[in-house]
Amino acid sequence: MKIQTIFVLLLVVFLHACKGKSSSPMTDQELSKAQKELIRESKRQHTEEMQAIKEFITKSNWPMQESATGLHYWIYENGSGPLAKKDQHVWITYTISLLDGTVCYSTDAANAKHIHIGHDNIESGLHEAMQLMHAGDKAKFVFPSHLAFGFTGDSRKIPQNASVIYDIHLIRIEP
Repeated sequence: MKIQTIFVLLLVVFLHACKGKSSSPMTDQELSKAQKELIRESKRQHTEEMQAIKEFITKSNWPMQESATGLHYWIYENGSGPLAKKDQHVWITYTISLLDGTVCYSTDAANAKHIHIGHDNIESGLHEAMQLMHAGDKAKFVFPSHLAFGFTGDSRKIPQNASVIYDIHLIRIEP
């Protein structure tokens, strides 16, 4: 329903903008009304998603903290290494799943993922998450869709507007 509402609003704006030259362009008032509706719908979806995340965390009984961006995290096993920082290189193993428990992707030590914090073209939530971890830490993160795969999903296993759970082991950090 969410996607359809936004799609219809965007379609109306697009079709109105694409009318032939003989028709009048969209007025500032019409454009403002459409923008306000899109913003209202986006806020509604965000509120609904954050409520679903909080319900999931409560049901899972995870003692998570929440960052200013809406990233939820729980370091459940402390490592002994340094804290990861922007511009550093880290190697992680992870499992990505949906709130319904569907496992989408997983790595192991033999296929650890390399991340250049603050530079790689990856989910923005991963850059933030890495900077909350020390080498050796294991943590669970719940990324709202805006920190994960966003409006479109990943076109393979993660649907559009999906909140995702990352279970991450930060193996090592290098400058």
